[in-house]
Amino acid sequence: MYFTRIAWLALAVLAAAGIAAAQVTLSGRVVDENEAPVAGARVSAHLGDQPAIEAKSGPAGDFRLSLPAPETYLLDVDRAGYFQLTNRPVAVTGAATEVTLVLNAQHEVFQNVTVGAMPTPVDPEQTQREQQLSGTDVNNIPYPASQSLRNGMRLIPGVIQDPSGGIHFHGGDESQTRYTLDGFDISDPIDNRYSTLLAIEGVRTVDVVSSRETPQYGRGSAGTLEIHTDNGTDQFHYTATNFVPGLDFHSGTRIGDWTPRAGFSGPIEKGRAWFSDSFNGEYNNGFVNGLPSGQNTNPAWTAGNLFHTQVNLTPSDIMYGDLLSDFDHQAHYGLGVLDPISTTSGQSDSEWLAAVKVLHSWYSGAVLEGGFSWQRVYRRRVPEGSETYIISPSGRSGNYFLDSNQDGRRAQIFVNYFPQAWHRAGRHQLQIGADAQRLDYTAWMHRTAFEVIGNAGLPVYLTTFRGGGDISHPNAVAASYINDHWQLAERVTVDLGIRQEWDELVRRAAFGPRISASWAPFADGHTKVTAGFARVYDATSLSLFSRPLDQQPVTTPYSDTGFPEAPLYTTFLAGENLKLPGFDKWSGGVERQFWHTITGSVELLRKRGTDGFVYSLVGPPPPGIAALGPSALSYGFGGTYQLTNQRQDAYDEASFTARQTFGDQYGWMASYVRSRAVSYAVLDIGVDQPLQVADNFGRMPWDTPNRLMGWAYLPLPFKDWAVSTLVDYRSGFPFSVTTDNGTIAGPVDSHRYPDNFDLNVHVERRFTFRGYRLAIRVGANNLTAHHNYTAVGNVIGSPEYLEYYGDEGRHFVVRLRMFGRAGKP
Repeated sequence: MYFTRIAWLALAVLAAAGIAAAQVTLSGRVVDENEAPVAGARVSAHLGDQPAIEAKSGPAGDFRLSLPAPETYLLDVDRAGYFQLTNRPVAVTGAATEVTLVLNAQHEVFQNVTVGAMPTPVDPEQTQREQQLSGTDVNNIPYPASQSLRNGMRLIPGVIQDPSGGIHFHGGDESQTRYTLDGFDISDPIDNRYSTLLAIEGVRTVDVVSSRETPQYGRGSAGTLEIHTDNGTDQFHYTATNFVPGLDFHSGTRIGDWTPRAGFSGPIEKGRAWFSDSFNGEYNNGFVNGLPSGQNTNPAWTAGNLFHTQVNLTPSDIMYGDLLSDFDHQAHYGLGVLDPISTTSGQSDSEWLAAVKVLHSWYSGAVLEGGFSWQRVYRRRVPEGSETYIISPSGRSGNYFLDSNQDGRRAQIFVNYFPQAWHRAGRHQLQIGADAQRLDYTAWMHRTAFEVIGNAGLPVYLTTFRGGGDISHPNAVAASYINDHWQLAERVTVDLGIRQEWDELVRRAAFGPRISASWAPFADGHTKVTAGFARVYDATSLSLFSRPLDQQPVTTPYSDTGFPEAPLYTTFLAGENLKLPGFDKWSGGVERQFWHTITGSVELLRKRGTDGFVYSLVGPPPPGIAALGPSALSYGFGGTYQLTNQRQDAYDEASFTARQTFGDQYGWMASYVRSRAVSYAVLDIGVDQPLQVADNFGRMPWDTPNRLMGWAYLPLPFKDWAVSTLVDYRSGFPFSVTTDNGTIAGPVDSHRYPDNFDLNVHVERRFTFRGYRLAIRVGANNLTAHHNYTAVGNVIGSPEYLEYYGDEGRHFVVRLRMFGRAGKP
């Protein structure tokens, strides 16, 4: 018996040794066509009907697969933003085999492609929520004003665009999202908003990281928008879009909107240096329905260019460079059905960005990258004249009261380090990084006056301004972080880290812990469950902190008979002992691949913001605003307001998304988002605020409880024909109603516009003409001519009360694109 057990044990040891001996290793790197490492690519090895064995490439593009025996395997490699590599045969002959796998960056393809299923996008190793659009998606989907990347962001579930063009990610203000270009912060240095103009042709992917953020993401409670630009290759490519202006038939025939775009890329030195250049331009006559002929257009033009380079200094050292220039001008900014030309302003904006990034990678898998950038934003606003600006129940008149120059600058430096992965109770990939920024804001503000007229036609308030309005305000910010991406088991991954923020304006450090996990409960890896928590802080705003240096309002109330009374002085003061605004973000989700590579996901998000910045009333309320109530967040004419941390925000979201991608460019997406966005400080209490607020708690102006959206780009049965559609339904935006003296009646944003609905359908034909490859698209936006209003009469007692304006109507669209000469790449 004893010897029998020894024999069985010896046989087991020999069998285990045999299995271990049979195990072989396939390792290597995933790189793009320019030999830059591709991180996060999924490498799958399969043999016959056996289950595939998968691994994910690390920061240096490195991967490692343990295979059961020497054999010729077929490899698949896929990564968002790149064409899939399929069925690449690799002979694994020894105990260790190395291979380099090359992925080509995805771009629009001209020819008709074979429609085939793409691999599952479910990634069991990714714990954070990441939503992505490719440059191909943005070009193919027929959203309104499709030349604008800003407008294209509405195609992402949870992203809302308000009537003024502002974009709001998952319930946040536009300033609560961090915007990056190739890793560099491009948020407006003045107010943290998105003001950069980019040609769609120069964009490879647009990624939104909105919850369960790892610590590398910061200064944006609503998430981070990452824009990745296109790289050149050893072959020259060029495209041109809408290079022939169209016609407009509103109130006569004239040159219509013209949105020329072009992209050009190729080698500087083949095999070593490449470039890509993208240009976008726009001329828009800005037609406004409901105004008299000759006074119903706001001519505007924009021009922007992004030049991007890559130079391989050595096989391990790569340098990237970006040079961006943008120019924007509107003749009658603010023109609307209730705001005639006299109330508008001429507005001119410009932006410059220069950036350099260097990446060094070791074959062991370690990566070090660092970068420096300089950015400048300039704004000029000139009103039509110097007459008093009139706010009446029937609309506005006179001349807008603000004449301004604003200049913002940012210098940024950052470093990120990924050491070699190590193993202890699983696989660990650390990431360590830091960045620092210097910001400067200078401005000149000059205001005339605005007057509020009541229903009786008599003045209610007249506001003038005191002080010079000369502003100069610097700031410095710094951050550091560490994160451990821990693959605890084959189907369990945990991200654990912390981020430290420091800001000169508050002179206090803040720490944000992050933890998130993903679990693939089934062996096929087609289902993933995720959950996590993140403490995220918002960036400070130089324009907000500069308010005490700006001009201050002086408001003169009028009696019921129209006689002026004692003036009320409003003063804004700098804050004391301030903290950085922070959000606690709890989130979870389930993602599943179904039949035919259809992927469905459910996401839940709960955000609670504390210590938000707001100017609050200090001291006793002056005469005239005591009736507004005891809330420190109410606002009236007169009084002293100091910057505090009394603002609180809340956002809840449940989203359901289904998506399928097939072929090289075709696919569809459908989503429903149920959400709620509320705040204790809905309206900004500022120098230019013409309203009085008794109850500043309510729905945010972009709150949309229900949104149902779907888009598709699908091949038609006819060769080289395709159809592109967009369906977008949402609840109407909230708005406030006021009395004739400018006081908001009831809670802020207590009313809503009618629901909004857009149906866009376009048909596209690709063909060759005189040796050039062309594509022409014809279609209609708002095909059902639904009344999607953008303005409303909101003064109680006026004849226009609750009358809606700004019906956009049905628009017919023609787009012509050129993809270069036939027979060329």
